[in-house]
This record gives sequence, C-alpha cells and structure tokens, in this order.
Amino acid sequence: MPRADTVLYGSVLTMDPTRPRAHGVALAGGRVVAVGEPADLHDAAGRGATVLDFGSACIMPGFHDAHLHLTRHGLELDYLDLSATTSLASAAELLRRRAAGEGDWVIATGLGLQRWGLATIGAEERATLEAAAAGRKVLVHSQDHHSAWASAAALTAAGVSTATGGGEGGAVIRDEGGEPTGLLLEHAVDLVEGAVPAPTREALRAALVRAGRHLASLGITTVHHMAAEGAALWRELALVASDDAYELRVWACIPQQDIEAAAAIGLATGQGGAGFRVGGAKFFADGALGSRTAWMLEPYAGTDGVGMAMDGPEVLRERVPLALAAGLTPVVHAIGDAATRATLDAFEATRAQWLAAGLRPRLEHAQHMHPVDVARAGRLGVVASMQPVHLTFDIASIKALLPDRLERAYPLRSLAAAGAVLAFGSDTPVAPPGVFDGLRAACRRTDAAGRRLPATEAISPDAALAAYTTGAAWAIGAEGRSGALKVGYDADLVVLDHDPLVSLDGLQVVATMKGGVFTHGGPG
Repeated sequence: MPRADTVLYGSVLTMDPTRPRAHGVALAGGRVVAVGEPADLHDAAGRGATVLDFGSACIMPGFHDAHLHLTRHGLELDYLDLSATTSLASAAELLRRRAAGEGDWVIATGLGLQRWGLATIGAEERATLEAAAAGRKVLVHSQDHHSAWASAAALTAAGVSTATGGGEGGAVIRDEGGEPTGLLLEHAVDLVEGAVPAPTREALRAALVRAGRHLASLGITTVHHMAAEGAALWRELALVASDDAYELRVWACIPQQDIEAAAAIGLATGQGGAGFRVGGAKFFADGALGSRTAWMLEPYAGTDGVGMAMDGPEVLRERVPLALAAGLTPVVHAIGDAATRATLDAFEATRAQWLAAGLRPRLEHAQHMHPVDVARAGRLGVVASMQPVHLTFDIASIKALLPDRLERAYPLRSLAAAGAVLAFGSDTPVAPPGVFDGLRAACRRTDAAGRRLPATEAISPDAALAAYTTGAAWAIGAEGRSGALKVGYDADLVVLDHDPLVSLDGLQVVATMKGGVFTHGGPG
C-alpha cells in the first residue's frame, strides 16, 4: 500500500455497503488508499503527510450532477435572472433597468408564463415587453429553455416576420392579427438565438471557469454534460476539462445529429482521460411541461393538445441503432409519458445490441410515466437520470395541466423499486444546481408554497444520496472509481457541516476535493 500524503478525519459516510461508516480516509496520488479508524490511518500515513481533522463534519464522496449544460451554466451566471419574479410587471421592471444599460442585446432567463399567471403571450403582453425594451434587442429564455420571448428589435435582427414559420419542431406564436407576439417554441428559438453574437473563445473559457468554481462550491466533482450546443462550445469544454487543474470531471454527450460524423472518426462513449470523457449521443424525444411541449399520451387538461414530439418514434427507431453501432450510449430527453414510452420502445427493440456493447441507455428526465412503462424501464434496467429539484417549480403546472395524472409525476420510488438505476442532477441552468435542494425535493416532494405531489413516490435520504453518487457513477461506467470512498477510488469527496442522513436541513459545504486536491474550502 502506498504511503498516504493526506489523511482526513471526520464522520465518514462512505456509500460503500460493505463498510458504510468510518472515521477517516487516507489519500495518496489522487486516490483513496485507506478507509477506517484513526489507528488504521496512522499506520497508512507517510512522513510529512498532511493531517486534517474535520471533527464532527461529514466526509462523503463528491456529488455527481448527472444532467446539466455546463458551458451554458457558466454563461448564464452573467445573464439577467427573472426566475424569482411572480408577475409580468415585476419581470418587465427588471428588463427595463437592464435595457437602460450598455450593450446591444439584453439576454435573460426565467420566462415563466404559469408563474406569471399567463396562458400565452398576446398583444397586451407584447406591448409590455416593448415598453421595457425601449427599442433594444431582448431575448428572454424560459426557465425550462424550451421556449423564449423576443422583442420586436430582436425579431427584426433575426429576420422573423409575419411570413416566418417555426420550422420543423418549432412554432412562432402569433396574435389574432397574425403578427408574431415574440413567443417562440422549441426550435423556433434558434431563429433568434442565431442572431445573437456568438461568445468568443475567451468568453467560453471564462464561462467554464465560473461554472467549475461554482459547482465545486456545491460539493460537485463530476458532471454529465448534455449536448445542446455547437462544435466550438464542445471543443472548448473538452480542452478546459482535460486540464488536471479543472475542478470537475466531465462526461460529455454529443448531439445525435452528429452520430455519423463521430462514427467516421471512431469517437465513442468512454474515450478520454481522467478529467474528460466522451459521453453518449443526446436525443430530444419531446419538449418540456412548462412550455406545454412535453409529449403526453392524453391531452393537457382543458385542451386538445398533447405537446410536441421532437426526435419522434421514427427518428428513435432509425438512429438509436446507429448510435449503438458507433459505440455511443443513447441518452434521450423524454419528459412526457408518450415520449418516455417511445424511448423505451427504442431501447427494448435494441436491447441485445446495447447489452452486447456494454452500453447503458439513459432516460433523461422521466418526469411523467405510465405505470406500465415504469415497470418496463425496471425490467430493462435502464438509467433513469432525473432532476427532483424540477418538481419544486413544476407542481403548480402539473396540478393545472395534468390534475388527473398526479400519481404519474416524478415516479422516483416506483422506478427504483422496478429495477431502474436512479441518477440525479439539476439540468442547470434550467434549475439551480444545489444538491441539497434536490435531496429535499426527492424526499419531500414539496414546493416553496407548501404544495405537494403524492408522497407515495418519495424516496429515503440514503436512496437520494445514492442517486447523486453510486447511481450516477454507474450511469457513466465509473462505478469502479467514483461514487464511493473505497480503496483505489478517486479521491473525490465533499465535507459537509453535518451528516445528511441525520438532517437534510441547513446543510453547508465545508470543502470539496477532486483527485486529492481541494477545489473549494480546505486549509487556509
């Protein structure tokens, strides 16, 4: 056994079922070399080892965020955030203040029609935005990032007029007179985003630096990046994350549209080094609930609409086998119960292929599922990559739009009981990336107003912690080195001010370590 260069004492929650608890860990060369009691660790320590005693603080494996958009998270830390506004008037006031400043564009996030008490955007709401914009180019992304609202100047800059359609998989919403209201759904958002000046290489690197530092402060050491950007952003991400000094390990997906290009050069899941690895091929089976584009089996309450199929059944049937043949894990965004069914159809049809290749298909979000499909996901053993924190801002929409299907929403316990592997994340910047909010949401299923989804689908704190550690590590084939504190595993850990299995309330991150190096907190 190599001599330890660092020894940490505290209350250790290992996430290793063979030894759940200990009072210290010894580290050497970025790996765990011993887990145990003080006497054991004393013998493991080398001369000059750094010894840190965290007292009663809890030392546990660093968290994974199993679903996020890393570069965009860093970029949006600089955007105007409207997510806390509860009315159009309050949002318009913040936009007015930002528009009074310098710059060509005002980019904001947090558009929330349901939160603002609106069903859609009409002429009256458009006038409110124009008054706030004062002639500036304004683009406000929805909280779920599946719709956006653009000012008249932004629409003009993008060439969007009364004759412009939304394209395949998109919609430009118009008023009774046929004029665009500025509300854009799904791929129609790309029309205006394409007119926004692209960030420079320096801006991208600065955004990734901001994102790494921020996520490390939350106890996160590994992220599963979901492709939703062009090649320039992916390239910078790969370069930054390949630096050993970067705060995060990154498993990064590519868009499914690039499967053929990846296959042509032999790019496949799992390639890379300790800091950056190629992930899977990302599909979008549907949209999102907040934008009413999640694809449902039955219409939304009081409507005849069932949302939108994006990469629909035909695309999944044709291209999931192509991904598997290229050695790429199929990673499918599916929020509505029709989308999750279509995704499971594709996974079931290709089961022999992905099992033979050793790949682990992922159902991303899985927010609304028919019980038949929950059972099927378990039988197949797929990864259910979910974001419990979403339910804290979805409850009002779920109760308004799907009141007869509440028991199908966020079926965490049923999926786990059926045999699916839970892996939790945040989907930031769609939702804040705080792990503790996600833990509480998974276990309590309530929002800030006290509204609650059926408690029958709540899970225990230990199961929720596993989804941020061991389950998420398994989802990316890293179960032999990540997600637990065991001998030989990466020295990726977080120190919390108290044990989360005692209480999920008031948790604070004391320090975060990746590969034996503190990325947040620590000595000094």
